[in-house]
Amino acid sequence: MKKSLVILVVLVSSLALAGSVFAYGDWGCYSMPSVKKPPCKDQVLCKGKAKGMEKLCGPCAPTIKWSGSWMTVLKCPAVDKPAKVAKAKFKK
Repeated sequence: MKKSLVILVVLVSSLALAGSVFAYGDWGCYSMPSVKKPPCKDQVLCKGKAKGMEKLCGPCAPTIKWSGSWMTVLKCPAVDKPAKVAKAKFKK
C-alpha cells in the first residue's frame, strides 16, 4: 500500500512539474499563418432528367406518362454590404 501511494505521489508531482514547465514557456513566437478565403462561387452539384410510363393497378386502370428534371445547387451565403453613412452638413 505504501509503495503504490509513493508511486502515485511521484507520478502526479512529475506530471504537475511538466505541466507547469510547458505553461510557463513563451508561446508568443508560435503564430498561426493567415489564410485568405477564396471567393465563394455558386456550384451545380448535380443535374438530372427522368421520364417514364406506369400502369396503374386495376382491370381498367390507365397508363400514365411522367417526366421530371432536377438540379441541386450549392449557393454561397449572401454577403451583407455595409450601410452607407450619411455625412453631416454643418452650417457656417
